[in-house]
Amino acid sequence: MQRLKHSFLLVFICSILFSQHRGDSVVRQGVDAFFNYEYEKSIEILSNARVEFYEHPVVHTVWAAAWYQFDQSQFSADTVYSKFETRLNEIEQIYDSLLTKYPGNAEYLLYLGTAQSLRARIYLGQKRFVSTFYAAYQGFRTIQRANKGSQGVKDIYLPIGVIEWYSGLSNPVVQIAAQTLGVDPSRTNGIKKMEIAANESSWAWMEAMSILSVVYQFFDLNEKRGLFVSRSIAEKYPKNYDYTIYYTLGLLQNGMLDQANANLKLLDETLSIQRSYHQKRYEPYVNYLWGYYHFLKSDEKSALKFLELCIENYNSDLDIMLSSALLLKGNILDIQNKRQDAKRAYRACIRLKNHTVAISLAKQYLNEPFKG
Repeated sequence: MQRLKHSFLLVFICSILFSQHRGDSVVRQGVDAFFNYEYEKSIEILSNARVEFYEHPVVHTVWAAAWYQFDQSQFSADTVYSKFETRLNEIEQIYDSLLTKYPGNAEYLLYLGTAQSLRARIYLGQKRFVSTFYAAYQGFRTIQRANKGSQGVKDIYLPIGVIEWYSGLSNPVVQIAAQTLGVDPSRTNGIKKMEIAANESSWAWMEAMSILSVVYQFFDLNEKRGLFVSRSIAEKYPKNYDYTIYYTLGLLQNGMLDQANANLKLLDETLSIQRSYHQKRYEPYVNYLWGYYHFLKSDEKSALKFLELCIENYNSDLDIMLSSALLLKGNILDIQNKRQDAKRAYRACIRLKNHTVAISLAKQYLNEPFKG
């Protein structure tokens, strides 16, 4: 599952500040640069801020997350995960030392939990779902200890909502583990909490909307809400190529084809200026969107051409776009009365086991042809 949009368990990148701190304005500059794909600028700002404002509660976590996103644009997944784990070890030690100096400090507990939770992103990319849950749970328990003070309440709904939603989404082993550890494995309740963070939090609203756009577009379908949240973050951070991709998907899901076409042309024009690994990751995504667009325009030949490009060149450790492409390919082949080819596409989709709606639909159409 991707990102699961930016990445599902990068959910805590900049979640909570209970009060004002020296260096807040500088850290916010680093955060905005981070979300706008200006990684070198973000890393430079945050690296300096880590020295000047060493005791700022959020700076170390955002610094590690910024490096993670930068590395994703430059290196293979194994290298990215290795570098990320090294930095997480470093910042966990920092928060441990700050908690030794300030025992029980809620903000340092929060970001220690954040660092612990971010390890789940590594396991998620490797589809180690039980390990993903336990890493997230370790951080979740630490974050719960930090849930004090009125200002922090709304923001903390995001990590709590994510782990409830994720455990409700996952396989029975994860669900049983969640219940044993006192977590409510409920997709519905998890979404409600993420919505509170999206609408009412101070810092967490960006990541909450990012995550909800993926939830509503690929898992718990709500096309109108998915369009709203994806548009909100794409307009806030226009240089974020990933956000524009999901905004375009929202337009397609809502039948807004002229605006989707304009976005697709913009994505084509700006792909070449993205970083090397981002180009490899995002070009198949854009091909899927073009395939979906041509399908909605009843141009099956063009749609299949773009879908094949997406499938053949897919280059992401998380595969929600791939499952959607395989499902749509099967649908088109069914329309063309190529039933055996359609079944092969559905089976390839099902093998991904990524819990998206595409998997459920592929199982349905494997038994009864898609009618259009």
